[in-house]
Amino acid sequence: MDGPRARARYYGREPRGAPSAPVASAAALLWAARASAIIPAITLMPRSPIAHRPMSRTLRTARAAGIAVGAALAAAAPRATAQTPAPIVYTVSVPDPATHIAHVQARVPTSGRASIEMMMATWSPGYYKVEDYANQVDSVRARAADGSPLAVERSRPNRWRIDTHGAPSVTISYQVLGNRKFVTADWVGDSLVVLNGAPTFMTLADTVHRPAEIHLSLPPGWSSATSLDSASDGVLDHYRAADYDDLVDSPIMAGALRTVQFDVDGIPHLLVDAGAVGDFNGERAGRDLMRIVIEASRFWGFLPYRRYLFLNWFHPGGGGLEHKNSTMLTSNAAALDTPAGYERWLTFVAHEYFHAFNVKRLRPVELGPFDYEGTPHTPSLWIAEGLTTYYGDLMVARAGLARQQDYLDWMSAMIRDLQRTPGRLVQTLDASSLDVWNSENSAVGMDTRKTVSYYTKGPVVGLLLDAHIRHLTNGAKTLDDVMRLAYRRYSGAQGYTPAQFRATVSEVAGVDLSDWFARALDSTQELDYAEMLDWFGLRFSPADQWQLDVVDKPTPDQQHHLQALLKPDSEARPD
Repeated sequence: MDGPRARARYYGREPRGAPSAPVASAAALLWAARASAIIPAITLMPRSPIAHRPMSRTLRTARAAGIAVGAALAAAAPRATAQTPAPIVYTVSVPDPATHIAHVQARVPTSGRASIEMMMATWSPGYYKVEDYANQVDSVRARAADGSPLAVERSRPNRWRIDTHGAPSVTISYQVLGNRKFVTADWVGDSLVVLNGAPTFMTLADTVHRPAEIHLSLPPGWSSATSLDSASDGVLDHYRAADYDDLVDSPIMAGALRTVQFDVDGIPHLLVDAGAVGDFNGERAGRDLMRIVIEASRFWGFLPYRRYLFLNWFHPGGGGLEHKNSTMLTSNAAALDTPAGYERWLTFVAHEYFHAFNVKRLRPVELGPFDYEGTPHTPSLWIAEGLTTYYGDLMVARAGLARQQDYLDWMSAMIRDLQRTPGRLVQTLDASSLDVWNSENSAVGMDTRKTVSYYTKGPVVGLLLDAHIRHLTNGAKTLDDVMRLAYRRYSGAQGYTPAQFRATVSEVAGVDLSDWFARALDSTQELDYAEMLDWFGLRFSPADQWQLDVVDKPTPDQQHHLQALLKPDSEARPD
């Protein structure tokens, strides 16, 4: 990798009046001072309106009031080209937000078939639980181009068969109940609408990669934010998806939105806050997220998208879901009032952001192409989720947003949680991944007497594996090198098998690690912490059995090893 290559620019939030100079909080100045040695190229810009920057309308500032939002309805039948199938054209409106109901109209090409089958997905990628989205759908009707009604039959719990009489396209209308505040659900409220693809959009039950257009008809003064591309006509709130996968992978937020923009490597990023924001300091958060993105750019050597959105929905509770070019976050403003709470929020966001690389692009072979009516099983969620947790924490530390002891405390909490889980001696890490569909909440809140979570054991195994590689290569190689090599080989359409990922680790380590993986992944043996502790100069505190502390007199080598783990990757080991 090159040295520090990220170039960042921060724009801040669009002001209500004339542009003013940015106001830096004491905390922001502290973080800036701490990170100044590793991020020399940040330029802080006055808080001028984002609209002054040439950028997609998808990324326009969403706090402005009184903006007339255009509602473009699909008046003509979808047309196909020789290269591209005809799109499904959706129009979504919320005429009465207080009812929690979204009205959806879809103009669907039929290719002249006598009947078509429409389906709703049964799950959302990234959340491994079957959710009955079709139960939130009501009043499904179909009509021909002349307005005459067409017969609709519910052929399966999540499917509808429509007699088309050979018409080239039909119009389907239905209502979606949006009454759940959750990252895979829809919410329709007085000041905010959240639309996730899987519970919102019916699609043809075929294997054609068909584009889609989405028109949003919103109340006056509302605006929208999504990672979807804007349609070519330039009409506000009119978007286009390359196919159904793209549509499901691109949540939409609309309403009274508050945005902060920053650019890294010339790529725009938006933090979009909505809901019960309270006293949350979006500008500070934008600056800190910029540092995390810079560190990710250092780590991988590139950013794999053209823009990225942090859709940050505030309400009691919490959780997040990764998407290819965005993440849907649910945050609790009250939980972020303390420095510790805010730091944990940063690690949570860093986890979801790291997924843009690990799982959305570098993925287990079983996780794509998706069957939205089936449940894919993989033993590799310890990589997709566990290592993402490991690196989410490291990204925050390496970005200069946490102290060394903070990081040790985070890892201690995971080790403590693991060692206090009886299920670690019952279920293997591979089995934990394969068994995820039997859990109540996608591997969260499982019966710890019988199971172990890959969210807990995965990052601990990541730390031990990282230390093992560093020890075997005398610090010349790390788990970072494994992730980059795996990305080069298996990202995109290919995916990796469990054997391929293990072979990649062994190649980087220069040693066959089959026995190591057999113990850590395939057995219920206790993990061995001795090598990790010795390499990094750590110990478990006598006062707390699983609390990581630095030994009283670490050797210079041990000090260097721990510093190398927590420094920005390109500075720790420049190529």
